[in-house]
Amino acid sequence: MRSKILIYRDYGCADVSSLYAELTSYFQDKGIRVDFTDAAEIKNGVLNRDVKAFFLGGGAGTPYMQKLAGRGNEAVRRYVSEGGVYFGICAGAYYACREILFEQDIPALCIESRCGLNLVEGQAKGTLYKEYGLLPYALTSFSAKVVSIRFKDGEVYPALYHGGPFFQTGDAEILACYNLPDAKPAIIKKSFEKGKVILSGVHFEDGVQTLSRGMHDQRCDYEAARKNAEDMAAGENRRRELFCRMMKMF
Repeated sequence: MRSKILIYRDYGCADVSSLYAELTSYFQDKGIRVDFTDAAEIKNGVLNRDVKAFFLGGGAGTPYMQKLAGRGNEAVRRYVSEGGVYFGICAGAYYACREILFEQDIPALCIESRCGLNLVEGQAKGTLYKEYGLLPYALTSFSAKVVSIRFKDGEVYPALYHGGPFFQTGDAEILACYNLPDAKPAIIKKSFEKGKVILSGVHFEDGVQTLSRGMHDQRCDYEAARKNAEDMAAGENRRRELFCRMMKMF
């Protein structure tokens, strides 16, 4: 039985404490332990048959590539091909795709690269700052927003968007789209040999508690941060339902 879930925590990662807390709360009574790992452990074989799922969360894809390129990527691919689950969120979703296209219209932020993990064919493209009336990507709430995503069955859920991708790929199932006039894919899923790949452009793990953390009027982004926290508070129950729905995918 696969009895562990591992979260990547290494150079380039954003804060994964909310992901850890949500996963622990969901799996603690199911006999599955949640822990962290890093690039060195991955290269040394930590992703084995005991690991139910490997989460690569938000942050920056270029540092991921600097640490995982070569042996690290090969270890992740082997793990998934042998029956594991790769769960990519935001930067982790970009990283799983063959081609990354990030802020192409902004020279100072533009990234066009291929990281070599290649679990999903096609492109991960972002950000959606124009569509959501945000500033281009930065580590502030000026480029983050509580948005809604719509699943194929019509269910709509709130989630935090902060620079994540949409997907242009022909080898994955589109599970949910950004609830925009031009409904771009927000969550996709595919088989990879014996394993699964699940990618999300939104942070479904970040609830009102996370968005309210560090709230004070000295923040340069205070108004935007407060608006996001208030919007998430209004939809927190549905956001929790979304988290549970995502966990049932593997």
